[in-house]
Amino acid sequence: MINIKLVEQLKRINFIRRIVLQKNISFIFPIRFNIEPTNYCNLSCSMCPRELNRPFGYMGIKLFHKIIDESILYGKRLIITINKDGEPLLHPELPQMIQYAKDKKAAFKINFYTNGILLTEEKSLELIKSGLDTIHISIDAFTNETYKKVKNCQKLNIVEENVKKLIELKKKLYSKTPLVIVKIIHTRDTRGEIKLFKKKWHQIADFIEIGEYHTWDGSLNSSAISGDPETIQKTERYPCTFLWYNPVILWDGRVTTCCVDYQGKGIIGNMNEDPLAKIWQGEILQKIRKAHLEDKYDSIPLCSRCQFWRCEANIEKWLRRRDTGVGS
Repeated sequence: MINIKLVEQLKRINFIRRIVLQKNISFIFPIRFNIEPTNYCNLSCSMCPRELNRPFGYMGIKLFHKIIDESILYGKRLIITINKDGEPLLHPELPQMIQYAKDKKAAFKINFYTNGILLTEEKSLELIKSGLDTIHISIDAFTNETYKKVKNCQKLNIVEENVKKLIELKKKLYSKTPLVIVKIIHTRDTRGEIKLFKKKWHQIADFIEIGEYHTWDGSLNSSAISGDPETIQKTERYPCTFLWYNPVILWDGRVTTCCVDYQGKGIIGNMNEDPLAKIWQGEILQKIRKAHLEDKYDSIPLCSRCQFWRCEANIEKWLRRRDTGVGS
């Protein structure tokens, strides 16, 4: 049977997302975007594809400054997320990147996701001082046994202590930020622990995030999805809203359509060659948007088997009522 409570929560979240998107979407410059400081990672989690064909590396600070400097020309963004496929704390200049974006007032919220292993007391202090608004810590388990299954290592205790130290430092420094959000992915391995996870962390962290497992662009095994009929509704496919509001800038300056593109299949431009505004208004992205509006998902390799569109609000009717950024 369908999990009614979860369905109602998703409906409320998607309603809010629709309102926010419809009010803020711009075809001139994206209202939010991801910047990938690195695609290196210190873990090999079961929910992440790690067999990358694209090169590994670290974004240079000059390129990061270039991205932020262009962005502020178009006003304050809703959110800038400083990570994609890798572990952002591996980048030695991450705090400096965050502080630059904050000093420039580039977005209402600067955030990133981390596995928390490298969140030492020293690093936590740097992040607090940088002005970081929100940190999402992917713990993804309640027990050591499940953590081992999901993360392929035994460092749950280290991560939990790191989170608690960060929160203690915030209190010591009388800092309201960063908001600390602990996350667990809802999979068949973790579904029996979610209530325990919430009970443990609800009085410690600022918020708890329950993420749904997805197969990225269809590359991962769908058998890990949590209880199929209970949590996944058979919904008629609709255009993915990522194409209209959230591009991703990879560490090397290439720009892709969305955060599930771990191989760089959906490249729409390169910020070493063109400004983001030109890429956002460019012909390549317009063609992809047009294919989505015409239900031609199979014509786009990255999108053909993707299920991540289900996680986004359906604004298809709204897009069709106005200029949709697909040209003539």
